[in-house]
Amino acid sequence: MKNVLNYFFGKATKLSRFGPSSGERLLRSLKVAELCNKAGLSAHLIDSEWKWYYLMRYEVEKLLSYSKVLTILTFTARHRNILKILHQTLAAAENLNKIIGVNIVAGNKVYLTSSEINRNPSKALIETIKFIKKNYPKTLVFIGAEGLIKTAAQLAAEYELIPMLILDREFKSNLEYIKDFDKTIKTALYAPYLISKNYPRLLHDILVRLAGYILRRRWVQKELKALGYEPSLKMLKEVVQEKKPLSPKLLSSKLGTFLVNAVADLTIYGEHKEVKEKIKDLMKLNLQYFFGFPIKENEYQILAFGECVNELTIKKPL
Repeated sequence: MKNVLNYFFGKATKLSRFGPSSGERLLRSLKVAELCNKAGLSAHLIDSEWKWYYLMRYEVEKLLSYSKVLTILTFTARHRNILKILHQTLAAAENLNKIIGVNIVAGNKVYLTSSEINRNPSKALIETIKFIKKNYPKTLVFIGAEGLIKTAAQLAAEYELIPMLILDREFKSNLEYIKDFDKTIKTALYAPYLISKNYPRLLHDILVRLAGYILRRRWVQKELKALGYEPSLKMLKEVVQEKKPLSPKLLSSKLGTFLVNAVADLTIYGEHKEVKEKIKDLMKLNLQYFFGFPIKENEYQILAFGECVNELTIKKPL
């Protein structure tokens, strides 16, 4: 692995950002894999979200053939026919003699059909994990722990999985739960980030670009309701106008204070030095894997993230 000091850094990608056609999504995924290698990162974590965004077998083969970093593909355990989709993907990697990783999540209801929502998330995770471990035991397996921390910890201990935590208000308590359950479990963190010197724009950009992600957090919904707001994209768009800077009146209000604090809990942002220090502090919590999700999907953010983490992982002289 490229990273040292037991740290393993990668870039997270959401395919929904890469256009409506599968061809465009594949081309952009190939470009990002190339940038990950250029940035000195070890992995490219790809999140399909919607089941029709999963890469087809020939796309998986092309991506694995050209990528010089570890590819980790995310699959939703409650999606229909997920075992068939997994088999096609992992068989393609096996035929190419390529190591691949998978990140198995229960799935947010936003990306599920009504019948999929009704599937028991824990049972779906267990069934999927057992299938992978039985048929493709060499696969590196991460498991999404959001909302299912006990199930994730139990499965991680039994099957040598890596729980994938998200940067959130409950992150530290969830990490402590896993470490108390079994100190040998390796853990990963998924964290949205934005590197910029333009402070007047930072908070605004995060609220505009990450609105849906922020609103899916249950504690965000609960606290917005307590402040008298109905948590919805429409509400947030009315408060945070895309083409206008945040008003001083909003920032000094209770709602503004809450949004500032919520962004601080859910993301890492600031200048290069600040972002690097924040990541450094997080890694001190005994994490082994860190996946940065650029709030702005561009070359600068990927390369700047690589600079931050590689400065943290330069091997010290003996």
